Amino acid sequence: MRRKIWAALAITLALATAERAAADQAVVVSATVPGLTAGQVIDDGAPVSLPEGASALFLFASGRTITVKGPYSGPLDRMSGGKTQQGRLAGLFGAERFSQTDLGAARTVGQNGSRAAGDLMAVDASRPGVWCVPAGRRPDLQKSADPAFDPLVLHNPAGGEQATVRWPAGGAAQPWPAAVPLSDGAEIVAANSDGTRSHGLVFHVVDDTGDNGPLAVRLVQAGCRHQAEAILAAIGDALAPLDLYLTSDHGLYPTYRPGEPIRLVLQTNRDAWLYCYLRRRGDLIPLFPSSASGGSLVRNHTPLMFPGDRMPLPLQASDPGSDSEVRCFAADRDIGADLPDSAQAFRPLGREAVEKLESTLDGLRQTRLVVAQVVLRVE
Repeated sequence: MRRKIWAALAITLALATAERAAADQAVVVSATVPGLTAGQVIDDGAPVSLPEGASALFLFASGRTITVKGPYSGPLDRMSGGKTQQGRLAGLFGAERFSQTDLGAARTVGQNGSRAAGDLMAVDASRPGVWCVPAGRRPDLQKSADPAFDPLVLHNPAGGEQATVRWPAGGAAQPWPAAVPLSDGAEIVAANSDGTRSHGLVFHVVDDTGDNGPLAVRLVQAGCRHQAEAILAAIGDALAPLDLYLTSDHGLYPTYRPGEPIRLVLQTNRDAWLYCYLRRRGDLIPLFPSSASGGSLVRNHTPLMFPGDRMPLPLQASDPGSDSEVRCFAADRDIGADLPDSAQAFRPLGREAVEKLESTLDGLRQTRLVVAQVVLRVE
């Protein structure tokens, strides 16, 4: 068992050796920009680029946030409160194409009354990697979905301490055993009861005052990805409403030649239900979802390509002068059952179905709906 434990631990120890990020780094909270994902770190002074129609919410260690709306290209460092580098035209006002409308509101993330200081996401010891614990407090251990790790054996190779944790029927969390003390940088091995499965865990101690903004940045910098994602999601829910980005391989205002293939890409900043239509002269054709799409749910920060795995039918430009439009709707709930002929993808809707679609969308209640479109010109 000891050989297996040390082999598993050696794989994960590298996670603890990465240098921590500088205080002025920005963390992506949410974005509709392909290539930006929640928890991604933007180095101090590094430029970001957002195409027209895209948006992103960034968080700094101070708790300050900034929403950037494209088109924008430039650094974020001046918004962090950090020092200006000498000898260069730095910051947002030095960037090209800056305009007053490029930036959304800048604000500070306040304390979240629903989360007490030190109340971090419980540690799932069945998942190897880096975990954070609040200073002066033992963490909770989440019950693993994998029954092989119930009971769970925790071992500290450095000090020799060991403890076994069991979850009673219906129990969701247990306190970290006092017999295996934790300190900053502690390396713990988690194993099942017979030692046939094991892996390493690395722990870091973080200060937590209950302020979600600075804590989220500390978690990202420490490498505590699972816990950071939970807090970033809560910040995004509070500050960044559902948003949708849609563009083509020729940009937002594309022009094609007859028969030329058309490629589209879209991304939402949170999980959403997506519905797309192609509007031609006299026709409205459902594109997404289809029988091949696996439903209408799309995952946050995951680019969706048309054509692609979930929409394999190719799109091609038609005759000159026959302009068309792709319009997509992202909703915060599944509205497919309310839409007419939603299962008839790639078939033109009749007039009655089009009228019902418009009245349904107009009459939605208690639903967040975001619309994006691309006009396809053919010359």
